[in-house]
Amino acid sequence: MNFNFEEKKQMAVNFFRKYWIPIVGALIVLAVILSIINIYREEVLDIDSSITYEKQDTIFIPANNIDTLNPITTITEDSYYINKLLYSSLFAFDENLGVEEELIKDYAIDTEKAYIDITLKSGIKFHDGSILSAHDVSFTIDAIKAFGSKGLYYNKANKILTVNVENDNKLRIYFKNNYDCALDYLTFPIVSENQFGSIGEFLEAKDFLPVGTGQYKVKEYDSYKTLELEPNKSYFGEKASNFISVQIVPNKNSLDNLIENGTITCYLDKGSDRKSVVTNNNLKMYDIISNEVDFIYFNTASGFFKDKEMRKAVAYAIDSQEVLEKAYLNDGVLTDTLYYPNFLGVEDSLKSYIYDLDKSRLLLTKKGYKDEDSNGLLEDKKGNEPELKILVNSNNANRIAASKFISNNLKELGFKVTVESLPWDEYQNAIKAKKFDILITGYVIEESYDLRTFFDGKAPWGYMNQDLYEQVRKFDRLYESDDYVKHYEKFKEMINEELPYYPLAYKKMGLIGTGTFEAKELPMHNNIYKNIDTWNWSKIIKEEDN
Repeated sequence: MNFNFEEKKQMAVNFFRKYWIPIVGALIVLAVILSIINIYREEVLDIDSSITYEKQDTIFIPANNIDTLNPITTITEDSYYINKLLYSSLFAFDENLGVEEELIKDYAIDTEKAYIDITLKSGIKFHDGSILSAHDVSFTIDAIKAFGSKGLYYNKANKILTVNVENDNKLRIYFKNNYDCALDYLTFPIVSENQFGSIGEFLEAKDFLPVGTGQYKVKEYDSYKTLELEPNKSYFGEKASNFISVQIVPNKNSLDNLIENGTITCYLDKGSDRKSVVTNNNLKMYDIISNEVDFIYFNTASGFFKDKEMRKAVAYAIDSQEVLEKAYLNDGVLTDTLYYPNFLGVEDSLKSYIYDLDKSRLLLTKKGYKDEDSNGLLEDKKGNEPELKILVNSNNANRIAASKFISNNLKELGFKVTVESLPWDEYQNAIKAKKFDILITGYVIEESYDLRTFFDGKAPWGYMNQDLYEQVRKFDRLYESDDYVKHYEKFKEMINEELPYYPLAYKKMGLIGTGTFEAKELPMHNNIYKNIDTWNWSKIIKEEDN
């Protein structure tokens, strides 16, 4: 087939002459549409066409107190969390604070004899290329004990009586007693026996450089400036692709400014003003549930709340959703118990004591409390009008606000209510003397969730319940993971029936980052850099910069 160029050219010219008006019109309309889109992007969506985004492969995080990178001898928070990136443990906590195997292939336990048989995963390498063995586990436990009670992991390793190494991959760990042992205590970092000649050299080493089995390893370290971490290509799990640069900063008082000037990418903030900081500086924030819980304790020793039906009546009268929204400004979550939300994967239903004044009044009526003289106040069978005292510390704005809303709820029910807000020392003395009916307080709970003092009479308010105590003790025995869940489900039923405590809110904290920061998976309060391998950010590039 012959292609006649002149003929085709003439056809195109004739077509344009015939249809030039609609063609030009269409081009004008297209130009207008593109212009409108550009205006919309720039003015409505606030998208500047002169800006491009360059994805970065390094996450910059702050630290101001790295005493040592030795995970056994460190006593600072910064080192503690950074070392979780460099080392692995036998077990690790999951997002519901249950434990899951990390360095372990499988295990078997003897609950009565308080020991666990462990088989390690094969072929796991330390950063120096040496292979993890059962001897490293035994060495780690001995090193933690040798360093003593000032160490961050001593309370865990000190529960262990002895370690018997069978071969490179198998060992048996004996605990000291049946009721002071649990999988939670096997969550300390495993170090290399071969890094130093002895435990003494390991503990006393200067300029310590970590040799762990973690997802990252040290690339470069200047104790005055930065700690550079790179992905561990020999890591046994999901390998990281991003780098981490720890910026040594004088203090952490103005971390939002460090984000603004590009020094760091993100940081964790527990402050009550973090939302305004984020808004004012165009930052991004992800909410994380902390380990700080505020709760009510009913004075069960004497008076009105000695009867659990009265505790239930008041629980139904508290509008917990209103307290969360207005007293805590929605900066928290509701739970069924004092334990972490959805603890061990057992979902919180929040249905035990839903706000219901009719149920509350019915319980009170059954106990003989009525408003016989129609003056708006309840009287008991003897005609007395009970008065409830709420005790709260005066330096906690959230709890003071909560006390006011709870007071209003109880007044609506027909009670006389007084709120006593005291300075910390006076507040503590009033707790010990039990000069309250309702105590509003809080607690920072450790990741192992040993709440035995809440039920053995050793808490400041002195509550003791042998049945609940025995159930809580079971969490500190060796069981299979499914057994812990069964114990917790039974405990929830028991404590919601007895109701000495009424949880108000588990507070939140925030992972704050630059405006382009993205965290596909969030960290935990007990491991603030967990899932950092899924975080990324983009650098903003303007045309004038180019």
